[in-house]
Amino acid sequence: MKKFISTMLCIAMLFCIFTSATPSFALSYNEFSYETENEKIVITGYSGSNATLTIPAEIDGKSVVKITDYAFESNNTLTSVTISEGIEDIGKGAFLHCTSLATIFVPTTIKHFGEKAIYNTAYYNNKTNWKIKNSDITTGGSIDWEDISASILKYLYLDTILVEIELAGSYSIKNGTLVVADGAFKGNSGATAVGFPPSLKVIGDYGFADCTSLKNLNIPDGVEFSANAIYNTGFYNNPENWENDVLYMGTRVVGTKSTEAVIKDGATHIIGGALTGTSAVIPTTVTSINPNAFADKTDATIYGYADSYAQTYAKESGINFVDIGNVIKGDVNFNGKLDAEDYKILYDISTLGQYQTHAIMLAGDMNEDGAVDGLDVVILDLFLNDIGPSTIKGDADGNGKVNEDDYKLLVEIASATAEITDNYMFNRCDLNYDGAVDSFDALYLDLALNGLTTII
Repeated sequence: MKKFISTMLCIAMLFCIFTSATPSFALSYNEFSYETENEKIVITGYSGSNATLTIPAEIDGKSVVKITDYAFESNNTLTSVTISEGIEDIGKGAFLHCTSLATIFVPTTIKHFGEKAIYNTAYYNNKTNWKIKNSDITTGGSIDWEDISASILKYLYLDTILVEIELAGSYSIKNGTLVVADGAFKGNSGATAVGFPPSLKVIGDYGFADCTSLKNLNIPDGVEFSANAIYNTGFYNNPENWENDVLYMGTRVVGTKSTEAVIKDGATHIIGGALTGTSAVIPTTVTSINPNAFADKTDATIYGYADSYAQTYAKESGINFVDIGNVIKGDVNFNGKLDAEDYKILYDISTLGQYQTHAIMLAGDMNEDGAVDGLDVVILDLFLNDIGPSTIKGDADGNGKVNEDDYKLLVEIASATAEITDNYMFNRCDLNYDGAVDSFDALYLDLALNGLTTII
């Protein structure tokens, strides 16, 4: 009996070791290899020898949504491929160097078409599949391919997908186009203007990247695109399109150069990748943020307002959120209390110029004079030591008493030889509550010091 139990324990231990060490292999179906992502099927390869192939819409009851990068690369047996309806993503180089592949059927469900997905296929290399156009030749006009000069427009479509284009001047994408492929216009320095049809849904990654002459780029609101699609275009490089290191296209945020982007009031949407590697101050007018707006969510912080869309987005995305509507003055590390760490940060700001961000300004500008400097450090020090700044009316110099020195200072302020340094000082000096510090306040204090009136 003991021997039996010992044997069973050994078998159980071996089973546990085996199952924990077993690697995860790609699954297969009818010579397709595939993986599952979020209960969806991703085609990763094909080992069959069929010349004509249909990529299925379902495998084992799960929807096929993607063909991964280089899945069919250099398959020279394929001559015709039908991609089933429902598939949304064709990866980079998916059919690269499939030199016999002359016919490709794509569904209208495609939302992403990777760069060089059909490069060097028979379809790509068939000159009759390319269209040509210049000022003398209409689309489909007869011209020997070898005679086409660099100044003539050449472009390749795959049904509703604009795959690639060589462009000089301006061009309107034809109506019915749903997708501009990744890198379709990339590096095309001859492109000066592009028109967009109402049918267009998606512009792929680096779609217009490095089109340095493309200065007027007004992508319609309903078209999905990421920040890298317009990187280093004439539009991107135009300083008039930037405000405080944030790039706007209409009411959309489409890029930033800052480590903490301050989004202006009136902005409504933040596109994918627009806030890569940054934190952001987001106003309540923003009602849409792409799931990939922040490339690195680990280090990002969203500064916004309670019950705003920004707060909801931060919670759903796992991004740190700070409610700037309830910022405690002096709490520059946003931990909900004033302590020595806040004093150290403020001190570093005033002496080293560090941490000068919008959120720090909101919390660190103790005297609300528009700057975080040594005065704020002094005020915070007073607070931490339970000594608040003087709020005594007439105490112009803030030393806790009202005397001739305050009168002299008020006269200097009225004659513009001295300045108001902060809101506390302004409130102490505005004796007649008229919203200004001037000679009337100096006269009022003189009367009070001589017992002819009372300071209220």
